[in-house]
Amino acid sequence: MLKRLLLIFAIVPLVELGLLFVIAHYLGWGWTIGITLASSLLGAYLAKRSGQKWWATVRDEWAREGFPVHRLGEGALLLVALAFMITPGPLTGVIGLLFLIPRVRVTVSRVIVRWISSRFMDRFWS
Repeated sequence: MLKRLLLIFAIVPLVELGLLFVIAHYLGWGWTIGITLASSLLGAYLAKRSGQKWWATVRDEWAREGFPVHRLGEGALLLVALAFMITPGPLTGVIGLLFLIPRVRVTVSRVIVRWISSRFMDRFWS
């Protein structure tokens, strides 16, 4: 697992840098830097708004039904989206933007929760 993470942390910045060079080749460095900064600021704003909506949903469900455990995965993905949107680069920006879409966020969080729970069950109850 550690080797995979190290590989990801080595490859993603190289891909981001390559994409920035390609974009700068076509648009110029001024536009590339401007678009990168604007997308980071817009992403931070959108992530903040999505986080506020998510928190309002959690509070409403908590008041009606008790603590909504199923919403924790969504909150984690919102934090990841915020980190990706603030990080300058086209690849992380697109991934962060995808995680801000509620339907994508819910689907991905369900997949992750199922994967984690199956690994937990396999490790401790088999």
